Amino acid sequence: MKTPPPLEDSLEPAQTRRHVDRDRRFLVFAGLVLVALALGLKSELVAPGSAWWLAAALLAVSIPATLAYLWIEAGSSLPAIEHYVPALLGAFAIAGLSLVVHQWWSWALATAIFGTGFVIAARLDYLRLFDHSKRGHHFVQEGILALGLVGGYVAILSSTFNLPLKLAWIFVLSALAAFRSFRVSGEPLTPRRALLFSLLVAQVATFFAWAIFAYAGTAPEGVFAAMLLLAWYINRGVIRHTAEETLNRQVVMEYSLFAALLVFLFALSYRLPGA
Repeated sequence: MKTPPPLEDSLEPAQTRRHVDRDRRFLVFAGLVLVALALGLKSELVAPGSAWWLAAALLAVSIPATLAYLWIEAGSSLPAIEHYVPALLGAFAIAGLSLVVHQWWSWALATAIFGTGFVIAARLDYLRLFDHSKRGHHFVQEGILALGLVGGYVAILSSTFNLPLKLAWIFVLSALAAFRSFRVSGEPLTPRRALLFSLLVAQVATFFAWAIFAYAGTAPEGVFAAMLLLAWYINRGVIRHTAEETLNRQVVMEYSLFAALLVFLFALSYRLPGA
């Protein structure tokens, strides 16, 4: 006589607890290694032009660490691309900032933020995979994403890249950040919709970056990056709420205030072409 199969509901809690209780010391160790490597970018043995290439060493640690921590079982699918975006944004930002940040305490703070952001983002992604996210996790993830994106913008704007290459990198970073936001924040969109919407967000952010280069090119890198972040945030938010059919009066008021701030910053830095 065959016995009935066990109920899946009775097995899921124990399995979920086993995964959620995974040792976090692995992530902490990986974060410390990333901080040590990032500090090495300011070494006298590293030529200034090699900083971008040495960012590959950061990815060589962060990408496998993310894979090992989020890959649950050998037979399961690999972690989706959105889980690697914080490491990609952080490595790019740290490589670029190493060329413009000269105070040791500022650089140590930047590397500490990079390592801490990597650890927290990977841990919260892990909790989300097993439906253990808490209410404040969404805001923490968005904050880490915004820090990585604005750091990447500053790195691009401070670099010696020509204008087409700067615009290309702004497009890439904006698309990656938007794709992660659509896939991780709130109710995740399908990969195809998230990819399409992220390209639209990146297109608007890149066009606005070109407008700033043309009409407000004298703005400091920090203000420039803040304007790009606002343009990215507003466009991504409007598309997100439209897709979810939650674009109500309160949401419109919120993004209108951010749009007013963006216009104000642009007006402060505006200059006539050729002036």
